[in-house]
Amino acid sequence: MAKYEEIYSALRTGIERGDYPFLSFLPSENSLAGDFGISRNTVRKALQYLASQGYVQAMQGKGIQVIFRQHRNSHFLLAGIESLAEAGRRLGIEVRTRLLDSRTVSVDAGLAEHSGLPEGASALALTRLRFLDGRAAIVDHNMFLTGVVPQIPAEAAESSIYDYLENELGVSIVSSSRLATIEPADEEDLHYLDLGGQNCVGVVESFSFDSSGVPFEYTRSRHAARTFSFISIAQRLPAQR
Repeated sequence: MAKYEEIYSALRTGIERGDYPFLSFLPSENSLAGDFGISRNTVRKALQYLASQGYVQAMQGKGIQVIFRQHRNSHFLLAGIESLAEAGRRLGIEVRTRLLDSRTVSVDAGLAEHSGLPEGASALALTRLRFLDGRAAIVDHNMFLTGVVPQIPAEAAESSIYDYLENELGVSIVSSSRLATIEPADEEDLHYLDLGGQNCVGVVESFSFDSSGVPFEYTRSRHAARTFSFISIAQRLPAQR
């Protein structure tokens, strides 16, 4: 983990547990640099990362203000890339995963158009059931190009795929675009998920790219509505004139 990521993680944890309350100001860059024994440039990079995730906002002439508020319901990051295991640790949620299916498939024309994966390519397709605090909350359908991810052991699939990709295969996960929708629950949702009597699910589609710009992963996650809670940060776009 890069040094700025360590500082980001430490500050984020402090914000989330209330060490830096809503609308308070973080210590100055000089103070943080001294506390962590790092350069101001590293501190600045960590603060920019915090701002991109909606935790803080730079206030000219005043400093870095905390704009994060703890929500009653747990929430995942829509703008950030983190594994469910990482989100669970951040939110204090017990995460457990059961691998339902693993197979190698060929990307057909329809899937290629929808996912961005190249037509005819070989892909590893996984189906996983994710439990949050003991309740079946998410069905994940993951697809990885075998040219980038030739295999994923069952142990990794049931713990953290991203940890395996980054630390075992050396895959650099750089960016991901996301689409969130609400859909009627299908037979698989009704069979596996704890829907609490509801007949719809939240669906998040993710299209992920590695450091060489290859779209190597397509994931479709189907969430029980009670845990379908995400947070993102929005910034004002330039006005159209």
